[in-house]
Amino acid sequence: MNEDNKPTGPKGPMAGSMQGLQPHKRKSSLTRETLVKIGTQLQVPYNEVVNQGVPERFVNLLRRLESGEIQAPRDDTFQGESAASDEKGS
Repeated sequence: MNEDNKPTGPKGPMAGSMQGLQPHKRKSSLTRETLVKIGTQLQVPYNEVVNQGVPERFVNLLRRLESGEIQAPRDDTFQGESAASDEKGS
């Protein structure tokens, strides 16, 4: 890489505000014991969600996508186009 092609750092509107910033660790005011208790409390609802499994309608949709029966929406579908219009034609 020659001198003219060297990267010069961040560009764009946020570039000036990013220069000179050093990431810093924030010291937690919570004790290890408190963090463990919070983790334990969060684990219960998390496990409930995980154990619910995948709804049957999603399993069916994945099977239809994998078999080619339907196609995944194009990227531009999420920019205002209706995904339903694609399925009506098939």
